[in-house]
Amino acid sequence: MLPSLGGASQPAPIRAWNDEGSAGARTAAAVPAPRRSAPPPRSSMTTTARRPAPTVLQVLGHLLGAAALWASAALIGVVALTTATGQWLDELALRQASGAFPDLSDRAAQLLDSVPWVVGAVSALCLAVLAVRSRRLAPAVVGAAVVVLSNLTVQLLKRVLLEKPDLGIQEAAVNSFPSGHTAAAAAAVAVVLLAAPAPSRPVVGLLGAGATTATGVATLLNGWHRPSDVVASLLVVAGWAALGGLVLRLTGPVERPVPGGGLTALLAVSGAGALLVGLLPLWAALRVPGGGWAAVAACAAILGVSLLAAAALTALQAPRSRRPRP
Repeated sequence: MLPSLGGASQPAPIRAWNDEGSAGARTAAAVPAPRRSAPPPRSSMTTTARRPAPTVLQVLGHLLGAAALWASAALIGVVALTTATGQWLDELALRQASGAFPDLSDRAAQLLDSVPWVVGAVSALCLAVLAVRSRRLAPAVVGAAVVVLSNLTVQLLKRVLLEKPDLGIQEAAVNSFPSGHTAAAAAAVAVVLLAAPAPSRPVVGLLGAGATTATGVATLLNGWHRPSDVVASLLVVAGWAALGGLVLRLTGPVERPVPGGGLTALLAVSGAGALLVGLLPLWAALRVPGGGWAAVAACAAILGVSLLAAAALTALQAPRSRRPRP
């Protein structure tokens, strides 16, 4: 007898192949996973925040450089204004230089008179060209501040703060220390040096030293100022230019180090050499007052200080590399 089929469990029905369901599964598997969104680009503020800042030594270099330049100007003023030997040498150099070319024509004298103004005009033109090419107004603004502060300092020293004692040596008792003509031309040259691109600063410093030397010697030959007036003006302007360079270093873009230290060192060595060579005619002037040696020593001093000031500003403004802060 066959067993009853009523009590046995029935197998689960087999589902028919569903094309629609299979296609839906394949479609779901083909959908890619959502992609992660790319991080937003860094803003300019983030880039600026990571820009390497000047080191403490660089800032101190500018500050100490300005202080040393102004201290040198003050020392020259003390010797040239308050001592009998200083006044005598200053007056002797002025007389010898202004009388060195007695047959100088009026036209030549006018050309010498125009040297400071020509230097200032050419420097202003160069500054405008550099500002247009770099598309930056900061060097022009800082340069204008250097020019104003330099000339204001010189005029305050000459007309308000300093008083030359009458020692019975110099003919003109009115104080002419420091020179305003030299300060105007030197400030214009210093501004161009600060605004120039880093690779060309040593060359600009060399040309600027030549321009300031020509200006100082021209004022000496025309009898406008004594040697101490010229040298002190160069140092006053260089001090303000050192501070202006610090402002540009703090606010300007990062500059890559460039070659050119050899020419800067040559400026410094040449300036020191000019001062050392000038000691020989100075010694001769003390022994033989009528030989014209005081004027030669004065010209050597103007040249030496111009070269040393250019070397100092070029070295202070030289780009330096530093790793950015993390």
